[in-house]
Amino acid sequence: TVHADDDHEEHFKSKHGHHQYNTAAPVNATWKTECGSCHMAYPPGMLPGKSWNALMDNLPRHFGSNASLDKKSEQEIRQFLVYASADRDTRPLRPAEAAKTNIRITRTGWFLHKHDEVSPAVFRRKSIGSPANCMACHSGADKGNYDEHAVRIPR
Repeated sequence: TVHADDDHEEHFKSKHGHHQYNTAAPVNATWKTECGSCHMAYPPGMLPGKSWNALMDNLPRHFGSNASLDKKSEQEIRQFLVYASADRDTRPLRPAEAAKTNIRITRTGWFLHKHDEVSPAVFRRKSIGSPANCMACHSGADKGNYDEHAVRIPR
C-alpha cells in the first residue's frame, strides 16, 4: 500500500508497519557492478535525468577519481539511470530543483529536508565520513530501503 506523508512523498508500509520511502527501482547489473565497485550504487530516482547525464558526461573526473567506462557500459548505465531517474520516479521534484543540473544527491532539496535534524558534525564522524555514505546510517540503503524507523546513527 502506498501512502503520502505531510511532505507529499509516497511511502509504503514496511513489514513492521512503518512508512518508508520507496526508492526501489529496476536493477541493472552493469550499473550495480560498475558504480557499486567504488561506492553504493545510488538509486536512480534520487536525481533527475539531466543530472545523471551531467554526471555520466564527466566520468574521467568523477568526484576526484577517474571512473571512465568502456563505451558500451557507459551507454547502458546512462540509459538505465535516465530511464529510472527522478523524472519518472514517484518523488515529486520541486520545479526550481528540476530546472537545475545538480550531480550531488546530498545537495538536493529532498536530501536536505530529510536530514535537516542531523548536525553537520554527525556527518563528519569517522564512523560516517560524509553525507554521501548512506550505508553508515541506513543499513538497507543499497536495496533502496531508507525506512526512517530503521536508522541507526553510529558513534
